Order: sequence, then C-alpha cells, then structure tokens
Amino acid sequence: MTSLRARRMSVAGIAAVLALALAGCGGSSESSGGGAGNGDATPGAALPDDQQHLTYVLNYGCTSLDPTENFDNCRMQVDSNVLQGLVALDEESQPQPLLASSWEWTDDTTLVFTLRDDVTFSDGTPFTSADVVATFDRYIAMQSVLATQLAVIDTYTANDPTTLTITTKNPTGTLLGVLSMIFIGKADGVADDAYWSKPIGTGPFVVTEFVTNDHVTLTRNDAYWGEPAKLKTVTFQQITDTNGKVTALSNRSAQVIAGVPGDQIATVESMDGVRLEQIPSFTYTFLWFQNSREPFTDPLVREALWAALDLDTIVTSLLGETAEPMTSLCPEAAFGCLPASEAPSYDPERAKDLLAEAGYPDGFTTTIDYSTANPGYDQLVSAMISYWKEVGITVEPKSDDQATFLANIAKPGNYDMIVNSNLTSTGDADFTLNRLYTCAADRLGYCNPDLDALLAKGQQTLDADERLSVYQEISDLLAADAPAIGLFQQNTNLASLDTVQGLKLVPSENYDWSTVYLTD
Repeated sequence: MTSLRARRMSVAGIAAVLALALAGCGGSSESSGGGAGNGDATPGAALPDDQQHLTYVLNYGCTSLDPTENFDNCRMQVDSNVLQGLVALDEESQPQPLLASSWEWTDDTTLVFTLRDDVTFSDGTPFTSADVVATFDRYIAMQSVLATQLAVIDTYTANDPTTLTITTKNPTGTLLGVLSMIFIGKADGVADDAYWSKPIGTGPFVVTEFVTNDHVTLTRNDAYWGEPAKLKTVTFQQITDTNGKVTALSNRSAQVIAGVPGDQIATVESMDGVRLEQIPSFTYTFLWFQNSREPFTDPLVREALWAALDLDTIVTSLLGETAEPMTSLCPEAAFGCLPASEAPSYDPERAKDLLAEAGYPDGFTTTIDYSTANPGYDQLVSAMISYWKEVGITVEPKSDDQATFLANIAKPGNYDMIVNSNLTSTGDADFTLNRLYTCAADRLGYCNPDLDALLAKGQQTLDADERLSVYQEISDLLAADAPAIGLFQQNTNLASLDTVQGLKLVPSENYDWSTVYLTD
C-alpha cells in the first residue's frame, strides 16, 4: 500500500499551497466528474427532484452554527453551504470572487472591494456592504477564533452599497485567505446570538432544522443567486459509534459517511456499490499543555512528556494508513506547515532524565481532558497514559461532552492537558499558528515574543519562498519550546454509494454539496 507521506506528496507536495474548494459557492455548472461516487461504475440517470434527499454522516455533530465563536468541523461544513464570504480559495489557494466581484490593493495597506449587486439573502433581502461591516463587527466583538488574524485590520468602511474599503496596519500576504473564512450574515441580525441558531445566508442552501449534537438539515435555496443546488435536501447526521456509522452506509440509511477508521477500511471497501476515497487533509490532532500551570511552566517537563510517547507505534496501531505522526503544530498538507528540523523522539530514559532535571525524579500526577465527540480518543488517551506511566507520570483521563469540553478549553483554559483536533482551514500555516500560539492569543498560557516576531514576519512577507524560510524557523522554535505536541495529521476520507455523483474531496472537508446529486 502506498504510504500516507507518498500520497501527500502526490497530491500537492509538502510546500505546495493546497486550499479550500469554492465552499458553498454553488456556481459550478458541472454535474459530475471526480470525487466520491465516480468510480468504475457508470453513473445512472439522475433521480427525480423529489428523491434528491441525501444523508451525510460527518465526523462530529454541531453544538452551534455560529462561525464567529468557533471553527469546529461540523459548523464549518454546514455554514460553508449556507453562508458565503467575500472571496473563496481555489485549488491553488488563489482567491476567487464570490460575494465580491473584484478587489484591488490601491497601496500596500489599502484593499478596496467591489461587491456583487445581484446577490440576495435566502429571505430576499439584498446583500450590501452594510452586511459585511456588521459581520466584521460581530467577529471582532466576539473576540472570535479569527481575532489574531483580524488584528492586522485597521479600519473597514462601507463607501457605498457595493464598495468596501479595508485598511491594514501593515502589509499582509494572508488577509484574503482569512477573509475567505468570514461568513457574511445579515446586518440586522448578526449581532444577535439567536440569529446564529438558524443563520440566514446567501448560499445555495438554507437551514431548515437543527438539533444539537444530532443533525442539521439543509434545504435547497430556490432563490439562490447562482447555480441552484441539485440536491433538494442534505442532512448532516451525527453517529458517534463507528460501527453504527458503517452500518448506516451498508443499509443505505446514509449515502455518504466521513472518517472511516483504519480498522474499518477493508470492510467498507468490500461493500457492493460503495466507493472509498482518501486525500491528505488540513485536519490534525494535537496535545496542549496549560503552559501557565505547574508543572507545565517548565519546558523540560513538556519535552519529557513528548519524549515518553512512542507516537509512531501509537498512530500506526490505532489509525493505520489514515494518519501519520507529525513534528509541527499544523498539517504538512498546508503551506508553511513544515516538519521541525529537530524534535523530541521516543526516548523514555531521556524523559526520566528530563523529569529529574526539572525536579520531578519520582514523576507527578496530572489530568488530560478530551471530548467524547471525537471517535477513538478513548484508545488514544489510554495509549498515551500507558507510556507516561512508564516514566513515572500518572495521568487521569477526563472525558466531557463537546459543549463542556469547549467551555473548559476556552481562555484561560480550565485544564492541565487536552487532546483535540483542529483544521488549518485556509491551507496556510498562518491561520493556525498566528491564531493559537501568539502572546495575544493566550490560548494555552504560552508566550514567546521571538515567536510573535517570526509570525508577524511570515504574515507580512509576500514572497512564497521567503515565507517558507520563516515558517521553518517557526516550526523549529515551537519544537524546541514544546508548548504543545502535534500528535498526528490525518487523511480525510469519504465512503459513498455509487449513486452519489458530483462530490469532490477537499482537504478542508468543507464540501460543496450544491454540485452533488443522486442517481438510480
């Protein structure tokens, strides 16, 4: 079997810029070609419109649909089909028009957008620059997960209904990618939390039903300004039990499932009328230390915990060909997410020596928190606990439901250690590293002014090769400080019935469901 690293290189190369598909733009006229459900089987005729209902079992359920407060896997997949940004990123990570028809940097720090004048929200309200300003206000007021990236913006002004001007504090090579992650809502609703429980957007679908941690149903927006969606409805279903997810595909109660684990791949591939596809993704799993809390204030302790883990064995035994250990803090499929030149490797004796040097010759006791929404985390955490026990560290696991977990890890962080997954949504290292590891972000009690300076340089540098050089320095610095551990980078995979056509895998996992349709 081809290794994951070889597959990653074949898709784009470590330094290539992978990116989002045109998330939710719905403007494509293609009805098939590539993607899940386009295997050796010849597609049948499209089903009648009243039978175009698809159920997709995704990796995690939605606790909220508000993209201004978090960027978890579920809400991003839903929101990208309901709401839209000024721009979208193509497969070479180049910004393309979406709600903005064009833009121009009139000088190094002034960006002027011309907005489309033919767009309406799903309730018929015309889209204008006032909606963009109000949405920006919301993201900034929420101190959202984009707060660090948005800090480069100095002003944003609606010059007239179809013109928006943004000024930045410094030149920046990453702003357009960040703007692709800002989903525009209605000016008269975005400030209200209740609006985001069933957001009204400009995309090809509308939210018709949302049950927390169970399902979200989207219905085609028949008033959509672009190419109408082919599906009449798509339901994002949560099934936490892996066997139950595979069973749903087998008995045809679901047409597509995500996140097939390594030990189920052979089973899924043997099913009649089913296709499984995988590509390297922007998703990865990490361990955070609360760097402001003893004993994790000491980098020797953090390095010891890293050196105590045999990540090659853990990842291979639990995940097989669906994941690969990593030494950086964002996945190699994204631009600038480079492996560290040197990083701690499995060495239990060195771990014991580091603990003794830090003043813990007999180890210590601590806790690790994780969400029950993440399938397989019980086994992952148990494996790490076993390795830590070998060097004298006793770790108590704490599992919480997703809402409790997210509340616990919010600043300043009510935890000792956590394991969680993350997504480098723009396909650029800046999105993850500048958002999570600066002093201003204060997400895990870690602050290094040298890192801040490098991250600012990486953001402001326009030349791609120069940026890669800066990000190598960043990766090496983070490996030396070890404020966190990148545990593994994942493949994204989808298993679908052959009757599903037009679904294209993208590393962001924000699939464009408007191009998908069902055949007989």
